Amino acid sequence: MINTAQILQRVDLKDLVERHGVELKKSGREWIGLCPFHTDTTPSFTVVPEKGFVHCFACGAHYDAIGFVMQMDGEDFVTACHKLGGSDAGEWARREYRAAPRVLERPPGEVWVPVYPVPEHAPTWAPGVRGKVWNVKRGRWWSMTPSRADAYRDAAGALMAYVLRVEMDDGGKITPAVTWCIGPDGKAQWCLQPLPEPRPLCGLDALAAKPDAPVLVVSGEKCRDKAARLLPMYAVVTWCGGDKGVGKTDWAPLQGRELVLWPDADDSGRGAMLGYVDGSGLLHEGVAQLSHRQACASLRVIDTSGQPKGWDVADAIDAGWTPVQIAGWARSRVRVVDVQPSARVVH
Repeated sequence: MINTAQILQRVDLKDLVERHGVELKKSGREWIGLCPFHTDTTPSFTVVPEKGFVHCFACGAHYDAIGFVMQMDGEDFVTACHKLGGSDAGEWARREYRAAPRVLERPPGEVWVPVYPVPEHAPTWAPGVRGKVWNVKRGRWWSMTPSRADAYRDAAGALMAYVLRVEMDDGGKITPAVTWCIGPDGKAQWCLQPLPEPRPLCGLDALAAKPDAPVLVVSGEKCRDKAARLLPMYAVVTWCGGDKGVGKTDWAPLQGRELVLWPDADDSGRGAMLGYVDGSGLLHEGVAQLSHRQACASLRVIDTSGQPKGWDVADAIDAGWTPVQIAGWARSRVRVVDVQPSARVVH
């Protein structure tokens, strides 16, 4: 079994907090610093070694050493105990923990209503800065340090939501959408919840700022960010939710615009841009069909065949291609998209 009292007694709480990147200053018999669980600008986070807990007077975070490791490292109870030296925790204890009922701060599955524009007082998300978001489905907080934080803004530049990129310990990644929401009791906070459908494009502010520019449609926020920086002659946009999110997006802002589609170099990427017909003959519409329905002025696609699987515009930029090289290569690979009507369409 896990002797939690022994673990908590021998852990150096101040050292543990500092090893997680929190700078502390002595304040009497306690230590204070910026809270790692929300975007803090004035020290509101207190470490109380004598009583064995940490507490934030701004966001309300309150944990002992085990809870602190669980939240900061995203670990379960048993793993957190192992990290703190509880090596006597075996598989039996792990099963007991998994079977035990969770104590939730709020009921899971509550209705949280997205609000936008996001108010100015809401904490901002930034790469490398740890923040926390409410997991509506699970009824618990989730702390994370994103490697990217891409803002979705409306045509006037007002913030609507973020899509974060979080690198996982196993080498994978997740790209959750977070929205500022109001809960049943009126409390507002960042929630792990996508924008309502149809979802806005990322780059609406660029479309408004460049009304006469051709529009480059790419797949993914990273590609949009890099292409927008290197290719200012375009208004660059993308959508939320990966290749499967195309049909959940509002393409109306592309009405009357000249479009150039840059698909990822794989079947899924080309299908997302150009649509595809499944084995039963049903058409799964892509960006081409959906934007054509919104009366875009013209449609062209860059042929990415022959490139490594998954290759995209960000890879070209990372490889050192200059704007002149990208433009020259794309010019030799661009094709007009001829959208044919189909009576058998998946909706």
